[in-house]
Amino acid sequence: MVAVRRKMKSQKSSFWCIGLCGITGLVFVFSSTTGGKSAARSVASRINDNRKKSNFIRGPPPNDGRTAHNLRPTNQEIISTAPMVNLAYVDVTNNHEQDPHRGAKDEDGNFGYRHDETVLRNNPPSFQISASEADCDNHDANYRMLTEKVLVDIPAHEAREREAETGNKPRAKLFCMVYTIQKNHDKIPDIRETWGNKCDGFMVASDKTDKSLGTVNIPHEGPEEYNNIWQKVRSMWSYVYDNYYEDYDWFHIGGDDLYLIVENLRLYLESDEIQLAANDGKSLPNGDEVEQLPLFLGRRFAEQGNHERIFNSGGSGYTMNKAALKSLIVTAFPTCTPHLKTSAEDVMVAQCLRNKIQVFPFDTKDDNGGERYMPFQPGHHLNYRPPKDSSKDW
Repeated sequence: MVAVRRKMKSQKSSFWCIGLCGITGLVFVFSSTTGGKSAARSVASRINDNRKKSNFIRGPPPNDGRTAHNLRPTNQEIISTAPMVNLAYVDVTNNHEQDPHRGAKDEDGNFGYRHDETVLRNNPPSFQISASEADCDNHDANYRMLTEKVLVDIPAHEAREREAETGNKPRAKLFCMVYTIQKNHDKIPDIRETWGNKCDGFMVASDKTDKSLGTVNIPHEGPEEYNNIWQKVRSMWSYVYDNYYEDYDWFHIGGDDLYLIVENLRLYLESDEIQLAANDGKSLPNGDEVEQLPLFLGRRFAEQGNHERIFNSGGSGYTMNKAALKSLIVTAFPTCTPHLKTSAEDVMVAQCLRNKIQVFPFDTKDDNGGERYMPFQPGHHLNYRPPKDSSKDW
């Protein structure tokens, strides 16, 4: 797993208990919100205690006819329609005169602010948890999912770190961004203390700039409200492209209610499968490529059961490579419902990539069929069973 939505009664203590009791099988991203502080506390608290390797994450050798340098037929078909994209930066800011390229405001409300996205990585805050937050007595479905099915692959992560230190193979550079609003700023410290500082670049898009939290006021067309998140995300992605595109390899976006397992996500992005797909599925890249195939990674949903309209759920967030980000900003955004007001930003991003560039969500399941991006609370994923009528299964 790489991400999870954190919808738990006591979010901070739930994640503490994962670390305290040992993590034994997950992937990358969880989403989870409920009352109280953000659910980010515990994976980080004891992440280094978990040294186990797990077939749940890494999987046995592929048994579907692939070789080490072949994609699954499903993913080969998914990438077959997308064009290779030249990676050179193209300036589409038009002097920052109009949305979604107006940029950000500083703490005094002045445009032209560029957030230092490396501050958190270079100066991570200390992680602290109280005795009451460390209560592990509630062994509910969330607890079971996170202790029975979740693994942070520390051995593989540390091996890649050592390899990068020798200069043989640099690690993928990951930019992470979270969207929020000022009234939810109390959720941000937990993210900063746990997973946020593991991203190479980190930013929180909000309606108020606060350097102490890393929040950035990025104005957008229309009101600051849930039903207008599409316009907020258009401006967020545009700000990231305008300021950080050339410095990073991958870009992940999600709400203030997710937990990103950065170690697992980075390993996945560095895997032969993803590297091969980004190089048109023909051969592994050698590192000096000037073109790349757009990749759009996340938890695939069928909109209203319509398999012609696959999108990546925003619950656990989604991840793009440079080619996908450039294609979205330069090619798709200018003419893809630029003034629509809707909360369905995840559906709209997928629609723009699909209709304008022929880029479709990549199938991110592991070799055992396990999902890596988890858009609901952990307990839901533990007990989920597909409906008998497959047309009703998103």
